[in-house]
Amino acid sequence: MVRGHEGTESRGWAAGSDTLNDVEDCMDNILRLKLAMLMALVDFLRAHSLGEGPVAAVVARFIEKVARLQALIAQQQDGASGRKAQTGRYQEIRHQITRMPLYHLAGLAPALAAEAPELAALLRTTVSNKSGPLFLATAHSILQAVETHQELLLGHGMLPATPGELKTLLAEYEQSVSDAHAGRRAHTGARSEMQELIRELMQMVRHIDGTVAYHFRDQPELLGAWKSARNVAWPTDTTAAPATPPQPALPRLTAGQ
Repeated sequence: MVRGHEGTESRGWAAGSDTLNDVEDCMDNILRLKLAMLMALVDFLRAHSLGEGPVAAVVARFIEKVARLQALIAQQQDGASGRKAQTGRYQEIRHQITRMPLYHLAGLAPALAAEAPELAALLRTTVSNKSGPLFLATAHSILQAVETHQELLLGHGMLPATPGELKTLLAEYEQSVSDAHAGRRAHTGARSEMQELIRELMQMVRHIDGTVAYHFRDQPELLGAWKSARNVAWPTDTTAAPATPPQPALPRLTAGQ
């Protein structure tokens, strides 16, 4: 008999998805912490000029890149909600396929066993433990057989709307899976850009740090404010980060820099 969708694939998908979400949540927390630090540095640089000319151009590029990072993180947060909705949608459709048309067709199999044993065996196929591509292939095979033997199945009690309903649900399932995969690809691309931007910004912080230390060498209160803004409150959860999370590899500020 065709079973519901709560099979091996669903359990495996859920476990894998939970692990991936945990990793991404940890990464997102670190990104937010770094963004908070960068925004604090931007506030400092806006309030305390380092001068004109090339140094002003460097500061302007830094502020522009921080704004870009902020926009990317906002897009990621919006996209995460969309991906969860897409994933939930194709799981819901798969559940509808297995618990409505396929379940109904499986119920006709015993009556067909003597007259059409191959068709009966196909209608009894278990789909709950099949991966997405195999699930689709099996469901399409069943649909093709139902369309071929429609008169026979109608004579044994198949509801007339069953083939059309199954065809429509399969098309919706394929589209929802495609949409979810497209969302995942976009998410991966955006995350790669964010990580590259973070690396570039941290390198810029190192460069600006020396300029700040020299420019405000006689103003220890401003040097202290810069150093304070540069501190990052790293997570202390040992499951998400090392027991003693390292601070960003930035040079120590001294009056002689």
